[in-house]
Amino acid sequence: MSRHYKGQRGLRIAARTVHLGAMAFVLVPGLAGAPISAEAVSLVMLSGGALVGDDLYRYGVDLIRYLQFWAVVVKLVLLLVALSLPAWGGQAVLFALVIGSVISHAPGRIRQAALIGAPGPCATRACKKSTEPSGELTR
Repeated sequence: MSRHYKGQRGLRIAARTVHLGAMAFVLVPGLAGAPISAEAVSLVMLSGGALVGDDLYRYGVDLIRYLQFWAVVVKLVLLLVALSLPAWGGQAVLFALVIGSVISHAPGRIRQAALIGAPGPCATRACKKSTEPSGELTR
């Protein structure tokens, strides 16, 4: 079961926006072969940390079982490659951006597919359209 709090959606949107913006300041120099600024990397790490922290609150330690968590681990490894091997920096950051885009837009059954144990709540939830006038999804 996932936990929620007031303002969670707004916080996640803000953190994602900052994360993607900071990624641009890492990607462009990386592709140009220029040094990547420490400030941009710090902003990527802080905003990404906020997203992971929110996911930890939502799912607890079960998060480490889900594909979405392991996609973050791969993105961190790619950032390390970008910082350690500047010749591969642009390609590594671009690949991290693609992984993040794919996993964030994948259906819940894929994002929360369990690599260990049972799948997550979004992977097992059967959503259907509501017949109520609001049109909201129900479980």
